[in-house]
Amino acid sequence: MDDFFALVEHSDLSEWVRSDCLCAFPTIVTLHNIGMGFLAGGSVVIDLRLLGFAPQVPLKPMARFLPVLWLAFVVIVATGTLLLVAYPTKALTNPLFYIKLCLVALAVGLAYRIATHILRASEVGQKPLAANAKLLAIASLASWVALIAAGRYLAYTHRWEMLGVPAVL
Repeated sequence: MDDFFALVEHSDLSEWVRSDCLCAFPTIVTLHNIGMGFLAGGSVVIDLRLLGFAPQVPLKPMARFLPVLWLAFVVIVATGTLLLVAYPTKALTNPLFYIKLCLVALAVGLAYRIATHILRASEVGQKPLAANAKLLAIASLASWVALIAAGRYLAYTHRWEMLGVPAVL
């Protein structure tokens, strides 16, 4: 695996992302964070509405925000891939990275389920929400919080691993 990591890390794309060019790493990280803000923020707003906050705001029109959330997800995947190409050894040898990927799958899966089963349901807004809607919202909120925390901790755990302290105990 070390040979593969070295091959990727010495590729032109990887070196460009890590370069001093302002159009590279800082721009990629900024777009990644903006995408997270839109996707996680939009999902949290929907989750809170499902939990009963702002009951005067109808649910059905909130479905109009879904294309923005999915566009943000595409931006996050594209920029995340570039960040992975820049530092494959740092990410792929850190157990926390795999936890983050699992949390991404969980959070996006829950967002998709909320979108398809609740927001786009024909009876949304016409009758009270089912109990599972609130459970989905709670699970979604928890997954976004955990995902954001895991993503932030990734920036710091690699240093500890270099000293022999595992990222996940």
